[in-house]
Amino acid sequence: MTIDTTTARRDHADGALDITTYPADRRFTGPRPAVLVFPGGGYRFHAGHEGEGYARWLSGIGLHAFVLRYPLMTDHRFPAPLEAGRAALDWIRAGEHGLDVGEHVGVIGSSAGGHIAGLLATGTVMSAERLDAAPPRPDFAILAYAVADLHLLPDAPVSFVLDGRMELRDELSPARNIDAATCPTFLWATAEDPPGFPNALAYASALFAAGIPVELHIYPRGQHGLGLANGVAYGDHGEIHIPHTARWAENCAAWLGAEGFLAS
Repeated sequence: MTIDTTTARRDHADGALDITTYPADRRFTGPRPAVLVFPGGGYRFHAGHEGEGYARWLSGIGLHAFVLRYPLMTDHRFPAPLEAGRAALDWIRAGEHGLDVGEHVGVIGSSAGGHIAGLLATGTVMSAERLDAAPPRPDFAILAYAVADLHLLPDAPVSFVLDGRMELRDELSPARNIDAATCPTFLWATAEDPPGFPNALAYASALFAAGIPVELHIYPRGQHGLGLANGVAYGDHGEIHIPHTARWAENCAAWLGAEGFLAS
C-alpha cells in the first residue's frame, strides 16, 4: 500500500453513501448473495480495476456487487472509512436497492480496501467511538493483498493513515483483532509483493489460531495491485495479465461454492 504522506485536512465523513450497484447477471434468478466491494488505492484514490473490475466479475458468477467509494485519507480520518463500510453493510441488508440478496452479504477488498474489509470482518471498534450495539459484520470476506497488520508497514504510511495517532496501530490491525465471530475468509497475494505477502500470512495465521475457516493462495508472480490480473484495464490500472495468478478468481469462486455462499 503506497500512501502520499503530505499533510491534508482530516474530517469525519458525512452525507449519503457513494455506492454503485452491479446486479447478478440476468441468467441467475432468485435470491443471490451480495458482496460489498472496497477498491484499493492507498487511501488516496479508488482503483477502478479493483472496484468496477471486481464487480463485473462477481456479477458474472452470480452475485450482486456493490462498489463503495469510501472516504479517503486525503480529506478524512479514521473512523470515516470504517463508518461508511458499516453503513453500507446495513444498507445492503436493508434491501432498499431492490435486489434480493438472500442470507449472505460478504466483502471483498484489495490493499487499503482490504484493510477496511478486514476491520469489518473482525468487528473492530475504535476507542474514539463506542457503539450501542455490536457493529455489523460480513458473512464472508475475500482479501486480495490486503493490509492486515499495520506493524508490517513502515511508520510513515501508517502515520498518514492514522493521522499521526500511532496508538491506534494495534486496534486498526485486523490480524490482531480476530475473534470467534470473524467470518470465513479467502486470502491471496503473490511472493513478489512485499506488503501483500507478509500481511496475507499474518492474517491467515491469526485466523487459523482462532479456528476460523481460511483459504490462502500465494502465487509466485505479480506486483502489488494486480486486481484480477486478467489484463483488462480500468483507467491507469489493471493492464497486467499474468494467467497463472489470474486463476485466483476461479479458485475464489470454487471456495465460495464449497463454503455454501454461492449456489450454481
